[in-house]
Amino acid sequence: MSAIVRLTTADLEVVTALEVRAQPLPWSEDQLLLELVHDDAQVLGLLDQGTLLGFVAVRHMLDEAWILNIAVDPTHRRAGLGGRLVEAASAAARAWGCSSLWLEVREGNAPARALYGRMGLSERGRRPGYYAPIPPSTERELAVLMARDLVPARAC
Repeated sequence: MSAIVRLTTADLEVVTALEVRAQPLPWSEDQLLLELVHDDAQVLGLLDQGTLLGFVAVRHMLDEAWILNIAVDPTHRRAGLGGRLVEAASAAARAWGCSSLWLEVREGNAPARALYGRMGLSERGRRPGYYAPIPPSTERELAVLMARDLVPARAC
């Protein structure tokens, strides 16, 4: 039985290892550590029998929450885990009293964009040249801003 839990600095090594497996341009251990210790952030992990299958880093900014990073182990993709992580981020955002949940996604990441659309996020803007190129490409990639409105659990 899998569960969503809040991760801590004790989980940094396994979070970093998953990040490296899951992302074409992974965050550094220092970037991940910052989210684990930041007062306005949570890193929520999806554990199955003690194994980290995915995580989401979400941060509270005024009346918005932002998914800054989401990763699912490549061997467990297409099993609904990404959706569970987005819902966990939404629940954290509501608990903070946020009125919306935001994220940025590479324009070319069609599977992620489709998932976010199914989860009720819609395109709200674009940032040209935002993402560094993924080799062998040398072209920077556009970021699509997506969001969904939330009914907060309490005021921020």
